[in-house]
Amino acid sequence: MTTPRETGALKAVLFDKDGTLFNFTDTWAYYCDRMVDRLARNDDLLKDRLAAAVGFDRKRRVFVTGSLIVNASADEVNEAWLDLLPGKSSEEIVSLNLEIYADLPVFPTCDLTDVMTSLRTQGLKLGVATNDYEAGAVAQLQRAAASSLFDFVCGSDSGYGRKPEAGMVHGFCELMDIAPHEVVFVGDSTHDMDCARNANVGLSVAVLTGPATEDQLTGHADVILPSIESLPDYLGRMQA
Repeated sequence: MTTPRETGALKAVLFDKDGTLFNFTDTWAYYCDRMVDRLARNDDLLKDRLAAAVGFDRKRRVFVTGSLIVNASADEVNEAWLDLLPGKSSEEIVSLNLEIYADLPVFPTCDLTDVMTSLRTQGLKLGVATNDYEAGAVAQLQRAAASSLFDFVCGSDSGYGRKPEAGMVHGFCELMDIAPHEVVFVGDSTHDMDCARNANVGLSVAVLTGPATEDQLTGHADVILPSIESLPDYLGRMQA
């Protein structure tokens, strides 16, 4: 992992979405409830199997360690469900995903407008990189009145690959005409921090607003912050 560069060399911030910009459990427990209800209809046993396949505990409405919902791409989650639904096609499941995304509630982890405006005053470009589908990310940002705050939004279907691969960071850099060492990557999981390391970013920042604990993130990030709300001040102090 690279060490933090001088703040003057940092030109952009690339954010993970769920657990970083938006509360993870509130949003994705709702999503899982809706998906398994629609996929299994009145079959409660199948609902439990579908939930377990992606690491969602339906009774406690929590995500277990290693959950696909937390760590995997949207396609990988769909593939896990497809294995239990021989009568369904991948196209049907993707279509249902997009339908539910259109009504997915949003619970920002903080005032996104305030945070992103503060970062922009420091001259930083802003982007979002998620293992969700791009359309789902755009829809959530629009419902949070936050889509105009970002210069770049990509998902696992945008052509840059999936985290923890480096492609999303490199795609962001190419479009913003910057280098990876000029990027701050912010996420809530070791998956995100692995992506930051693989892309050789200038600064990796883990936040504690997702399922991962501080102990789980320690050693994977250059710095750990309570939430993205602390990021403008942190970068501002680096500049001083």
